[in-house]
Amino acid sequence: MSRTPTAAPRTEGRIFGTDWSIANVARLLRSNAGRGVWRQTGDTGGTTGPVNRYYLRTVSARHLPSGVSLIFMRLEAENCWYLSLCFAAGDEVAPWNPETAELWLRALFGEDRPCVREAADIHPDARQFTLAMSA
Repeated sequence: MSRTPTAAPRTEGRIFGTDWSIANVARLLRSNAGRGVWRQTGDTGGTTGPVNRYYLRTVSARHLPSGVSLIFMRLEAENCWYLSLCFAAGDEVAPWNPETAELWLRALFGEDRPCVREAADIHPDARQFTLAMSA
């Protein structure tokens, strides 16, 4: 499990209902992401796998009111913030919603939003974004 995960309709993390705003979920995920890091290694043994799985559970979420499933984490090797986001309807992928995606991007990256880069089409159902961390 060392490959960078991508968001899917089914999440490893919590599912949030109408009592959680985008801003509140973003604040929680950002806090959780700051407490760890995703380690990409070729080593399947040792403690990296379980640590990565635990980290993934704390930085993944599905927000039912906005129809979004996402992963927000720090990537150790790239030294960046990483967001994978997809839209979900039930257990199926839903069409991309640019307005709602922008709400999430602003909530997670704040004033750094203009510096966020979208990765080329890596995954057909989810989009990935990165922001280099300052030294």
